[in-house]
Amino acid sequence: MFDGMRRLVSGVCVITAINRAGERFAMTASSVTSVSGEPPSLLVCVNRQARLDQAMNESACFCVNLLSPKQRQISINCSTPESGESRFEHGHWQIDTLTGLSFLADAQAVFWCKKQLTNAYGTHHIYIGDVQRTLVAPGDVNVLAYLNGQYLEL
Repeated sequence: MFDGMRRLVSGVCVITAINRAGERFAMTASSVTSVSGEPPSLLVCVNRQARLDQAMNESACFCVNLLSPKQRQISINCSTPESGESRFEHGHWQIDTLTGLSFLADAQAVFWCKKQLTNAYGTHHIYIGDVQRTLVAPGDVNVLAYLNGQYLEL
């Protein structure tokens, strides 16, 4: 079953959120998808053991950063639990003045989402957020993808 699931190609995203104490969290995720065009919304799956999950539960909003191939190291940094705050030292991170969320200014796309639904399923929480704003990189589309345990450039 897992061999089949590894064959699902997905874009690589970094999800950010802040907890009640104002601490920022970031996690690499390949389980991000659009839900609806009206209202524009995204679905994000986060393991309940991940540190980001608690921040997502406490926050009214979250940010989805769609990575480009040049941001592969950021993906690696944000997928390592030990990285903590140091994951924000690499890359063009900025703080959004409206939400306080960290975002990658040079990501292929950035989506600021207002959390609308949280649902537990198996080992994960499913979060659905309405997209409030989007930042799209100029130029050609060049997305970092993940397939069968490997990074790909699309």
